[in-house]
Amino acid sequence: MQRVGLLIIAFLFSANLYAQVDLRTINDTEQSFEQAAQSKGAKVAFLAYLADDAIVFRPEPVNGKEFWRSHDDLATMLLSRNVTYSDVASNGLMGYTTGNWRLYPRGKSESGAKFGQYVTIWEKKVDGKFYATIDIAIEHEKLPFSVTDLPMPGGQSHDPNKRGWSPADASMKFLRTSMSGSALGGAYQLYAGKDVRLLRDAEPPIIGKKNVISETRHYVSVKFPEKVVLYQSADMAYTWNPCEYANSNEGMEKGNCLHIWKLRNKKWWIVLGVFSRVPNETPPTLKMKQRNTASQ
Repeated sequence: MQRVGLLIIAFLFSANLYAQVDLRTINDTEQSFEQAAQSKGAKVAFLAYLADDAIVFRPEPVNGKEFWRSHDDLATMLLSRNVTYSDVASNGLMGYTTGNWRLYPRGKSESGAKFGQYVTIWEKKVDGKFYATIDIAIEHEKLPFSVTDLPMPGGQSHDPNKRGWSPADASMKFLRTSMSGSALGGAYQLYAGKDVRLLRDAEPPIIGKKNVISETRHYVSVKFPEKVVLYQSADMAYTWNPCEYANSNEGMEKGNCLHIWKLRNKKWWIVLGVFSRVPNETPPTLKMKQRNTASQ
């Protein structure tokens, strides 16, 4: 019995060791992508590092390689990215990087530059290399590094998926809770990890569970999404779906929602969320009290 216990411990240690090796490989791949994007241009870099079936959001989900091949107007744009956090599944087959980005015309640097935050999901393919399969970004004004470069609190933990539980149940309950009176903030209260990071257009990164709950308590999902994509690799998974919220502060907002989940102590937690808005031409409906003219 003791021998079996030692074998299990050795297996878990080896699995975690291999995962750490793959995390370094993901970081090295991200760094190689960054160097190509800054020297050769964003188009060249994305075409080299995107998987054939990769999805990018412009703002709707489209095939990544087809998008970059068809946009010659972006050939002169250089991309600078800076990683603030990365993680990998315990089996080493999937991971992600997140951080800030700056897109600018060649030779102009800050002049005409755009800024924001990105999330890229990397998957190991049959050739043993990592390729980007999901790339989503939000845009905001230029912010100081003290605001955008804050790492996620806590260390990077890897909890092996011992029972193979699916995150589907947790993600579906999260979506239903966001439609209830608890609103989106209540859904994050139930399913967000303490080290959660949330990215929204025109806003700096929101870091930590309390801050995320506070910033999303006025969002209520108006309908269950018609399409939800879920992909799981051991103790890591991601979901993305079109989302539509009634924002009590600004009216209706539509966009694409991406969540990255980690299995910790046999429960799935959201560790990273992205709400990338789709432009809405409909002006917000302001709430106004009706005057009682009957008594006048």
